Amino acid sequence: MKITKVSVLEFSRELDGTVWNPVFRWRERRAPLVSIEFEDGVVGIGEGWSKYTDCQSVLSLLVDEVGPALVGRTFHSASGAYNFLRMSQAMQPAWALSAAISAVDIAMWDAAAKRRNLPLWKLLGGGDALAPVYASGGLYRDGQDAQALASEFQRYVDSGFTSFKMKIAGIPLSLDMGRVEAVRATIGHSACFWVDAVNQLTAVSCAQWFSELERFAPDAIQSPVAFDDVELMQHINREFLPVIAAEAEYRHDELQRLVNAKAITHLQFSLPLCGGVSGALALDAMASRAGVSSTPQCFSTSIAQAATLHFAAARANVVSAEFHCFHDHLSFLYRDDAGAIKGGVACAGSGPGLGVDVPQVGLQPDGSRISAVRELR
Repeated sequence: MKITKVSVLEFSRELDGTVWNPVFRWRERRAPLVSIEFEDGVVGIGEGWSKYTDCQSVLSLLVDEVGPALVGRTFHSASGAYNFLRMSQAMQPAWALSAAISAVDIAMWDAAAKRRNLPLWKLLGGGDALAPVYASGGLYRDGQDAQALASEFQRYVDSGFTSFKMKIAGIPLSLDMGRVEAVRATIGHSACFWVDAVNQLTAVSCAQWFSELERFAPDAIQSPVAFDDVELMQHINREFLPVIAAEAEYRHDELQRLVNAKAITHLQFSLPLCGGVSGALALDAMASRAGVSSTPQCFSTSIAQAATLHFAAARANVVSAEFHCFHDHLSFLYRDDAGAIKGGVACAGSGPGLGVDVPQVGLQPDGSRISAVRELR
């Protein structure tokens, strides 16, 4: 189908800076969005990943390189643009190119499913709309004590979640264990419980951390150490806890290296960064062949979250997908029950495509803003 228009948009939302993880304090969230219109009138929407402090690199590539390369071009499959754009290795920076390709690919799949009047999960071969998910929360908050953290996770329990993840390693060990104890007591000992160390542990500190964590029986740890310390990650995965990695990695060969080294139990990738739906399909298949489960990461708007849910609903190898309870921007765009949580699973929706409305330019009901960057015809 021939592409007639590519619209590059930017999502932005100011945050108050009171919420943080061990490496970053959230003062705003920005994300690159792409709307693609085809000659039959179908419009697909997609979202790309961006660094905390750099959304512009992705937007620039979409406006100057990727968008112009797509307008007027005909593709005969949902993965057509992904395969075409992957040949454009000269575009830099490489991570931003991967994010731009991912946004385009998600929009292509959204349009393909809409064209057949199918929800994306069904186009991908899934049997139902139910996606295994975990409530992603437990960030650090200024002035938040253990009781307030427990109240946060009680809200997730009451919302229907049965699996959970929280941040650790941002404050001294003894204080952090108080946070972990509060969360585990709230969610119960039968709940699946993951912790995320945001790459903060070291060869010196990790043994003490795992010794203290043991009494709270976490089921896995995300990003325990630097992603390039494969040997230490391998040791942790073998001796302490199943390892989840690596959310910010876009290079498939590097993710393959982690799998081959048996450094991870759960392969983590982000659809808005790894090549969209097409890239995620390739990574999930690779992980499955190696006996490693997949866990898609997501921390942005409902567009990326919807793509993640559809993928998780369709792929049996996905153990659990991230459902972010802080970065839940543009949640009002969901339709046809998309995003509803019940019994530990999320509904990806029954409507065609991603099951989210294409956002309008301007101020949004949640206080965020959608800005028009460039329209390419």
